[in-house]
Amino acid sequence: MSYPSGENGDKAFDVDHTESVVIQADRQKSAWQCILENPKIAAWTLYANVGSALVGYENLALSVCLAMPAFQKTFASDVNGVLIIPAAWQSAWNATYNVLQLFGAFTAGHLQDWFGRRAVFLAAIICASACISLSYISQTQGQFLGGKIVTGFANLGMLIAISATFSRVSIMDESAFRVIFAAAWAFPGILALGLPFLPESPYWLVMKQEHDKARQALQRLSPSGEDIDARLDQVQQTVYRERELANGDVSVLDCFRGTNMRRTRIILICMYMPKVVGAVLSSNAPYFLNQTGLDSHMVVTLTQIGISMGVVSAVVNLFLMMKLRHRLLMFCGVGISIIMYLIMGIASLLPKTTGSLTVIGVSLQFISISYGPAVGASMAVAGEVSASRLRAQSLGLGAAFMALAATFWQVVLPYLFNQDEANLGGKLGWIFLGMAIVYLVIVYFDVPGTRGRTYEELDVMFEKGIPARKFEAYKFEDNNA
Repeated sequence: MSYPSGENGDKAFDVDHTESVVIQADRQKSAWQCILENPKIAAWTLYANVGSALVGYENLALSVCLAMPAFQKTFASDVNGVLIIPAAWQSAWNATYNVLQLFGAFTAGHLQDWFGRRAVFLAAIICASACISLSYISQTQGQFLGGKIVTGFANLGMLIAISATFSRVSIMDESAFRVIFAAAWAFPGILALGLPFLPESPYWLVMKQEHDKARQALQRLSPSGEDIDARLDQVQQTVYRERELANGDVSVLDCFRGTNMRRTRIILICMYMPKVVGAVLSSNAPYFLNQTGLDSHMVVTLTQIGISMGVVSAVVNLFLMMKLRHRLLMFCGVGISIIMYLIMGIASLLPKTTGSLTVIGVSLQFISISYGPAVGASMAVAGEVSASRLRAQSLGLGAAFMALAATFWQVVLPYLFNQDEANLGGKLGWIFLGMAIVYLVIVYFDVPGTRGRTYEELDVMFEKGIPARKFEAYKFEDNNA
């Protein structure tokens, strides 16, 4: 086995054959085989996603608390005898959280490269615990904003948030909503318990020339009988190639040149999918439905049902993604949301009764069925269409665009549904209906299906300018394969 000998004088690894054998063996395994054969890696992956659950919890905890009478008594303003959270503060709480998430996403990668994954994990745990404390003790709108600024499997976190709220809607003192924020301490607590046993990333250790420690980390992560030398060779080869690509003259501007412009456009379209299928609207659903006039208990019940359906949709989509084409899943997901938006819009034109308001609430929550197929397939396409040497830059742009889109809607929505502002209520369905129809047309003409294609095949197809709707049926001649 040979290692890189220096930054500029790196010599090629003499392990091409070994690496090829390992890669081919991996490709022949199904996703379930990989999980069953690598239980330690699967377990640590679930552990790491506790942080994602915290994000989901935080996103929905604020919205459900906005709908709680006790929270409104503490933070709301009296507008003509009605307690209303000012739209400006709602926008600030939601948008600032998204902006700081964007900042964290861009800085976390560099910090991990400098200090290692475990060190950054520890810093994140401390930071999350501190910001949860600030949200818990806040008495004013500004203090609460400070907690959201620092905080800066999501469906699972949302389900926990709404379940924690269910039994506390009727409590009228501050403990009603403070318990919801206190429950968030469970997430960094779980991460802190597992951190001492978390192996450092073998890739990071190889980057730091700590090859013996990388071997030890692989031994801790791999099942018995695994060829550790072959795996270590594969890691070293990957790191070496990435260094070669990094040393090349690549910039973000390259994402907008030649065929890469089309690829970047597809990534941005895919990254906007969650907004089209109502993710940002659903995250505001509890307070939005409360503003339409629905009873708080009914609001919490509908939200719990909706998020539960979202969890089921995500699980079912794991199997659908293995069998069905990406474009079909995206069309089905957006199609479901279009039907629900139409029902919501029609219900908003009816007299304001408990029945019509319930229809608005049910249609809004049923949109969550579309999350799995629509968002799952679109994220898969976004991760596969970029050129290999520009993948980091392309996906970075996509993440930034997604955060900016979320920030825009989080700022705008409170002004659209608050009673002291536009007070659109269920008429918001018409706005999202129009957006979803336009988006569906764009997806049909511009977003290809990438399931089953290698990166090399995608490169050729983009160079040839194959239309998006013909990607999945395109066949290679032997001399082009």
